[in-house]
Amino acid sequence: MYQQKLSFRDKLAKNYINAVGWRTKRKLVLIESDDWGTIRAASRQAYESLCAESGKDGTFFDKYDSLESAKDLELLFEVLSSVKDKDGNPFVMSPISVVANPDFEAVERNGFSEYVYESVLDTYKRSPHTEHSFDVAQQGINSGVWFPQFHGREHINGKRWLKALQIDDKLSKKAFAYKSIHRGCIREDMDSLKAFDIDSVDDLKYLRDVMAEGLSLFEKVWGYRASAFCAPCGIIRTETLNVAAQNGIKMSAGQYFMPQGDGTYKKIDNFWGGRSKNGLVFYRRNCKFEPARDHNIDWVDRCLSEIKIAFRWGKPANIDSHRVNFIGGIYPENRDYTLKELKRLLKEIVRHWPDVEFVNSEQIYKSIND
Repeated sequence: MYQQKLSFRDKLAKNYINAVGWRTKRKLVLIESDDWGTIRAASRQAYESLCAESGKDGTFFDKYDSLESAKDLELLFEVLSSVKDKDGNPFVMSPISVVANPDFEAVERNGFSEYVYESVLDTYKRSPHTEHSFDVAQQGINSGVWFPQFHGREHINGKRWLKALQIDDKLSKKAFAYKSIHRGCIREDMDSLKAFDIDSVDDLKYLRDVMAEGLSLFEKVWGYRASAFCAPCGIIRTETLNVAAQNGIKMSAGQYFMPQGDGTYKKIDNFWGGRSKNGLVFYRRNCKFEPARDHNIDWVDRCLSEIKIAFRWGKPANIDSHRVNFIGGIYPENRDYTLKELKRLLKEIVRHWPDVEFVNSEQIYKSIND
């Protein structure tokens, strides 16, 4: 449970994370925000129906998250562009994005015998709320406030998701009917949101293909190769990371959990500037801004405290803030509240550290290699 202020234990952990590894004298700040491009609840009706069916409200992701609309992006970009760093640059967000989703219609047509995915561009076109999202995202890239990076081909483990449908799991089928993903409708032994998890080493070939296909599709969608990667739920095997490195990824989240194939995970900790045998540079997220998790917490105050610790140790402040915070498709008040808090955070950062520089993930990589 998050507290209003950083606890003594929190401070110890933050100092430990930041004390080790590469350092810089520059005050660098970025936000990496996971889950962009992925489906979640298709609508408020879908969310409420799935809650009733499962008997669970699900997580705050289930309650607030959905595919980003053009309006979500427009309002977010207004806030990002409203605050400038010491060089006059706007705040830039690195959305850690997927580039595909399940093709529900194709899977249903083949009788749930084969997993089929569609490009996120096709997913956007399925709703009038999102049909212009890609165009707005491109405008954000051109104006310097948006710099997508790689989260995975999709936020779904296709093999697990399909297996639940094949055994005719009632809740999985209900979510499927709504073209939605709801945590309360996912069997614990078939957690399909863990896109790069394995049930046995036999799954590794499939996941290596998913990684390679996803990075190729990312380049087709966005027009450039992804250079930074963070695995969904932080779960991935080294063998799959190797494929990422072979396909253009230069930098990866330093902490991840390696699945052992028996439902257990080995925690891997790499620190700022660490390097793998395959050439990946590791970095850490060392601050959090997650208002959707709990509106009663002052996330601005907490985040500023974490930024102060990062700067004390010569580290960039890499703020972890999921897409769910900025989405208003189900509950617009969630997005509106967070955007006010985000603007307050950005203004406070500039006020506390006038020499701050707003950067993206690629610029962090270049700084580490200077």
